[in-house]
Amino acid sequence: MNQEANYLQDTRKKLKQYIQRRLLLLQLQITEKTSRIAAAIITIVVIITAALFLLVFASITAGYWLAGITGSLTAGFGIVALFYLVIFLFVVVFLRKMMQTFFINKIVNLFLKKD
Repeated sequence: MNQEANYLQDTRKKLKQYIQRRLLLLQLQITEKTSRIAAAIITIVVIITAALFLLVFASITAGYWLAGITGSLTAGFGIVALFYLVIFLFVVVFLRKMMQTFFINKIVNLFLKKD
């Protein structure tokens, strides 16, 4: 009877250790995935911010350059605005579905990445 009691106590102790280790593993996996996602988001924000600054300054430069060519500041910046309108409409009409699929796949891959 004493052996059975010791066996049950040892089994209970090992089960408790197993559960604690599984919880620790789960916590580490969640931490890893969260840190990967946070790093990806921070990287994307930095890249988008730099690209937006580049785009703004390039647009201002193009506006003034076109103003010099056309002789009108309004016409120069209007051409730049028209260019962005055409790009926007192209993206909305033709590339919206493809972009949605791309971003969904990227987000899912971040969550499911095993390495």
